[in-house]
Amino acid sequence: RSRFIAGLRATDGFTLIEILVVLVIIAIMTSAALYRITVTGVDRGLDIEGDRFCDVIAAATQQSGLEGRDLGLRFLPDQYEVVAYSAFTNEWRPLADEGNYERHSLPAGVHLSLEVEGKVTVLKPPADKDPVLPQVILSAAGDTTSYRVVLSREGSENTYTVEGMADGTLKVTRPGSKP
Repeated sequence: RSRFIAGLRATDGFTLIEILVVLVIIAIMTSAALYRITVTGVDRGLDIEGDRFCDVIAAATQQSGLEGRDLGLRFLPDQYEVVAYSAFTNEWRPLADEGNYERHSLPAGVHLSLEVEGKVTVLKPPADKDPVLPQVILSAAGDTTSYRVVLSREGSENTYTVEGMADGTLKVTRPGSKP
């Protein structure tokens, strides 16, 4: 009787070796799936950053029309922000108190290039006394400066391109897709 019970116990579960073999197979399959994603050239970080940029632009464009005030996009070498025009002071001011519009720094290794109305714009850090001036205007009337922003990652050929049309619409080209 004890031999019969002992025989059942030996076949009643999985051995440590069997469990380890299954874990190794799962790890290999997972790494193969991750490798395929990387090989296809999809840069999820760049995609997320581009989506965030598009969301900020779309919200600012809509807010400009709803509130009847001109907003602008100010680009720096590794940052961007939404600014608002004040007719009372006759100057542009950052919207620092509005969370989505405050100055946003790009992640390390991500670069931004800008073309305004077909001309390449050199982005440089502002001096302390430089006035806040946007490169792109989002007019309360719905008109927008035509622009093209390209987000790219250092060491990669992937780009996320956003083209702002004069009517305020956006044309987006994601990493890995063809324009």
